[in-house]
Amino acid sequence: MKKKIVIALTAFIFTSGLAFAQESNYTTYRVSKGETISKIAREHKISVSEVLRLNPEAKTGIKEGDVIQVPASKTQAKTAVTNISTTTQTAKSTDVKRKTHVVQSKETVFGISRQYNVSVQDLYQWNPELERSGLKANTTLFISPSSTTAVTDQAATVKVMLAATKADTPVDKAKIGYKEIEIEPKQTLYSLAVEYQTSVQKIMELNPELSEGLKSGQKIKVPTSGKTVVSTTAAAEVKPTTSVTTPTTSKETEQYRTITIEPKQTLFSLAKENNISIEELVELNPELRKGLQVGMEVKIPNSGENKASSSTPQPKWNLESSGSFVDLTQSLDRYTSKELVLLLPFNASRVGDNANERMKTDGFLNMTMDFYLGAKLAIDKAVGMGLPLTVKVFDSNETKSSSDVKRILASENLNKTEVIIGPFFQSNVDDAVKALPNSDIVLVSPLSNEKANPSSQLVQTMPYGDVLKQTLLEYLIQKDSKITVIVDEKKASTKRFMQRHYPNIKVIDTKEIKEVDKTLVAGKNNAFILDSNSIESALLLTDKLKGKTTSFDIQVASFDKSEVFDYGEIKIETLVALHYTFPSVTRDSESSLDTAFAREYKALNNAMPNRFAIRGYDVTLDVILRMFQKEGFTGALGMKSTEIENKFVYSKNPEGTVRNRGVYILQYNDDLTVKVVE
Repeated sequence: MKKKIVIALTAFIFTSGLAFAQESNYTTYRVSKGETISKIAREHKISVSEVLRLNPEAKTGIKEGDVIQVPASKTQAKTAVTNISTTTQTAKSTDVKRKTHVVQSKETVFGISRQYNVSVQDLYQWNPELERSGLKANTTLFISPSSTTAVTDQAATVKVMLAATKADTPVDKAKIGYKEIEIEPKQTLYSLAVEYQTSVQKIMELNPELSEGLKSGQKIKVPTSGKTVVSTTAAAEVKPTTSVTTPTTSKETEQYRTITIEPKQTLFSLAKENNISIEELVELNPELRKGLQVGMEVKIPNSGENKASSSTPQPKWNLESSGSFVDLTQSLDRYTSKELVLLLPFNASRVGDNANERMKTDGFLNMTMDFYLGAKLAIDKAVGMGLPLTVKVFDSNETKSSSDVKRILASENLNKTEVIIGPFFQSNVDDAVKALPNSDIVLVSPLSNEKANPSSQLVQTMPYGDVLKQTLLEYLIQKDSKITVIVDEKKASTKRFMQRHYPNIKVIDTKEIKEVDKTLVAGKNNAFILDSNSIESALLLTDKLKGKTTSFDIQVASFDKSEVFDYGEIKIETLVALHYTFPSVTRDSESSLDTAFAREYKALNNAMPNRFAIRGYDVTLDVILRMFQKEGFTGALGMKSTEIENKFVYSKNPEGTVRNRGVYILQYNDDLTVKVVE
């Protein structure tokens, strides 16, 4: 099956506190509520004395959440989708295919990494015993990753950090502070890298003598922070200032300015130009509910920023548009460690031991796995770039009405977390925002396109339905089109939307479709937007218009990719002739399946990535790249970016919530393909 190779990984995922094999014959097991030593012994078919021999500390009792050792070959891990003994056996059966190296006398980990062109960090990851026992002559090391993703991915995903980076240039070294420490017994290069939030490679570069090995009592240099060091002289030049507020005759004059409406301006273009929402424009100018008129004077906030409650801590959003799309990989700050958390609904406790069967019928579990597999490849790419990233993934255990989100946020150590991706359901997103442990954490909603409760700590990556409507209408307005919106009687929300934001655009009922051919105007682009779930309406509209394309410019559209236009009796040639157009969150391009991501995904999962896998990759990678900008995640929100299928153009609602407005306009073309309209 497509996801079979990662079932073991998912099972232990992360909130339930994952267990990894520490020795070939043993693994760890997390104690569930109400379990006793005798019960665990019976379930694993071993004696109580065996459990106590492996876990001497258990003689004083065990409690929920404790992690103990049990024989791997007899483990029946209840919290896993599949048991860890299967994972270990699978790894063993495939390890024989991996490249190995027999350690020679006086060899070092650093020297071996150079010999095989791999990072020191990879060697520690592929050979866990190195951290415990150090490098020993005549032992065999793996020098390539396992061909099974289960064990390797577990280690890489729970704590994705400290990847080896390129050597510091002289300029880089001048910017980084160091201190000297004395090596204590049992310390390793890897444990030092974790402790000082750097990479093994950096420590080796600072201390070339470590090629001979690490010794107790030895003094070495380690980075103090990886941040730019400000000299005391420069710091002393920063003098405190006193802010004096002088009374003004009109507070409103300071906050707002008045502009005069020009031809072809719309509410949408005004909001976009001034970095505010249509809702706030209407709130400031109630007369706009009757429509926007040329010459009308409209009040606009002076700063272009939205109002926010002074009593609520506000992240320092920077939403000044960059004007053009940028490549976020070209401006990365690799010297500051970052922590990312993913809250994903694996629902491991409900899946139980029949994961393979459940995957055949459980669409939600499949969606979660697809999203996670895409996100995992984004994390791998970030680590490959040398970003000092820590990733924690928790099972949010979600339904529409419940989740473990509050418990996770309350019980886990998230002091260093900058961004949380998830959960999936909007109701759980709202709960999560309220439960965030501090005001510095930003929660990124990956899938919900519903309007959220007001929050200054929430970023929504899915454009709202209204944003798709606005984007299509603005595109047609810019073409100076004669627009007619045809609305089904069941689409009351669309009628309200048009009346509120575009009162000057003609809206008709689907009953009037039979007369639309009589409304065509020569010399104009005649655009007809159909918002209906009726196949009959779509068929009637296309039949009425397809014979008129030789005499008139005609464009048929919908507010999203409407299934009614996929009806078999509507030929694709007809849609091409009518220039069928629609807004979309994704590019829906076949070229997306010919990318390095798609090829790697297929190699790992024996299937091409679907839209959820691609979204998991796009959202996760974009979040990570923004986290590693010099301005930090919130400071980089004003930068426009694109990934494989999605684009991210953020703006702020009046209440402070940031949402994505990145939408593509797609159109059927003469070559019978769907392409992005430039």
